[in-house]
Amino acid sequence: CGASTVCGSLAAELAIGKTADELEDITGEDILSMLGFFPKEDQHCAFLAAETVQEALGEYLKKQLRITSETKAI
Repeated sequence: CGASTVCGSLAAELAIGKTADELEDITGEDILSMLGFFPKEDQHCAFLAAETVQEALGEYLKKQLRITSETKAI
């Protein structure tokens, strides 16, 4: 839906150039703040987008840990 697309796009914009620690701090409230007014019935999309950033970060960190472990084993 359009609301999810907008929130996902803003979450991606917030993530650009951020460290892992900074990415952990991205919240749905941050996304809503950037939007200004957003319909109440669509506000959950901002929180889903922020959660998606957190999930992606978690997957990235797991992959980095696996790569580091494999490198040390060689």
